[in-house]
Amino acid sequence: MKKSFIIILMGVMSFLPSWAQEESKGFFKKHPFVNMTEFSLLFGRGKFENFYSFYRGYYPQPYEPTYQVKNHLNLSVQTFNGFYLNPKTAFGLTVGVDSYGSTILMPFSAGVRRTLLQKKQGGSILLGSLDAGYSTNWLNEDNTGFHTKGGISINPAIGYKLPMRNGSSWLINFGYRFQRADYTQERGDDYYWYESNEVRKYKRVVIRFGIEF
Repeated sequence: MKKSFIIILMGVMSFLPSWAQEESKGFFKKHPFVNMTEFSLLFGRGKFENFYSFYRGYYPQPYEPTYQVKNHLNLSVQTFNGFYLNPKTAFGLTVGVDSYGSTILMPFSAGVRRTLLQKKQGGSILLGSLDAGYSTNWLNEDNTGFHTKGGISINPAIGYKLPMRNGSSWLINFGYRFQRADYTQERGDDYYWYESNEVRKYKRVVIRFGIEF
């Protein structure tokens, strides 16, 4: 009985790899893997709000919010990796690196890519995309007394996919990016100590250039 069980188990184990290989081939044939890597230019005019949460010392006093408005050009790179759920829709994970002046944020987002219009087979495609997630501060280095925290990141876009003969495609997209970040600064000495907090909501027009593999 024990020998029979071992023989059956060995037979099942020998069958599983070939079955899994066939299943994976069938899955990837039905749902092809896709990678879209893009470089972005981020244009915007930011209004930063500074406010002090509290002040402790011998002479406590409140601080009024202050504002600063500037034009900005920032850089970003991102890669979307996923699978085609059907010939027109791909779903996956988008990972990026965004530079906002001295701040580096790394957004992780759920992403979707959808063919909106294609007049002929093999021709250019009108492509819609949406990425939504949360940014981390993993790549950011803060000065002494400063603490940076990422936040919600949303990036809808629309553009064109231009197929090439080798199966890849050039990508150009125009969109909007919203990114929240929180900044904390701590200062003090033997006589006083205070903490200031700043909330920045980066709102940028985005132009993305890249390639799909």
